[in-house]
Amino acid sequence: MKIEDIKYDFSDIKPVDEKNWNKEQWLKENPIDYYKMIYVLNQADSGVAQTEVFKTLYQIVRLYIPQVLFKYCSLSDNETSNEKRFKTLLEQKIFMAEIKSFNDPFDSKGFFYKSEVLADIDRLQHVNGKLIDDFTSFIKATSLSANGVQSMPMWAHYSNNHSGYCVSYDMNDNLLLSGCTFPVQYTNKRLDISSFMLEQAEQISKKIDYNIQHGIKETRIHNLLMIYMPLLLYNLKHESWSYENEFRCTTAANAEGMPYIKAIPKEIYIGMNCSDKNTHQLVEIGKTLNVPVYKMFFDDYDPQYQLKSRKMN
Repeated sequence: MKIEDIKYDFSDIKPVDEKNWNKEQWLKENPIDYYKMIYVLNQADSGVAQTEVFKTLYQIVRLYIPQVLFKYCSLSDNETSNEKRFKTLLEQKIFMAEIKSFNDPFDSKGFFYKSEVLADIDRLQHVNGKLIDDFTSFIKATSLSANGVQSMPMWAHYSNNHSGYCVSYDMNDNLLLSGCTFPVQYTNKRLDISSFMLEQAEQISKKIDYNIQHGIKETRIHNLLMIYMPLLLYNLKHESWSYENEFRCTTAANAEGMPYIKAIPKEIYIGMNCSDKNTHQLVEIGKTLNVPVYKMFFDDYDPQYQLKSRKMN
């Protein structure tokens, strides 16, 4: 799908009745749609307008963020790695990684551009039209989930077969974490933004040439779509991953505090196969932080096919 082919008709949209508005019903009827947001952004005709539109879209995205999100963490036989995770949890932080290190090699491949489309621009000929090699090199991210602690696949896939732990975070108590978190949109379509990149490259090239001709040594670009669009499109993921119910926190790679972000735990849940040593460590961390700690278990004689939890402190 090409970005220029995205079209939406808003003529039949009715004003929201704020007095009788049901948020949960509205969210079900209006699943997150970053393509629609991209379309709206592209209607803005100036940097100022783009910023105002993005602010509005950002406020809409906030409606989709649950009050509590969960972070699944693995523990292994590598004690050095485990200690780093424990230290991060104790310091009330979350590690922000490069997206290329995520377990899905196709993560953030939901959009692309063809460099040959830009190859005729003089300033890009020596790099065969490559304006940006890797959009994800500018950011760091971490994955959260709305699945809660009853998700057996999450424990199996992201907590080393129930040997690790899961931490819940109240988004109302973690405004920094919440503020950079976006819901993931699952799709089987990729977005070709070649025409957009061509337009941006031409504008930048003309601006540089103009400034050189007029003796202006510094070139500033006021079109912020190159920032706003990827920030939304980073949250596209193939539909086969929808079981994760992922919410992604994304920050600039050079943001203050990187590669960590402040995150105050609400509760700690220990996997049912977690070793005694690691269980003890997590219980002690819970005591230090005054955070409830639970150990997951499975009752072989319970007719309910689900995990249970037992308080440990």
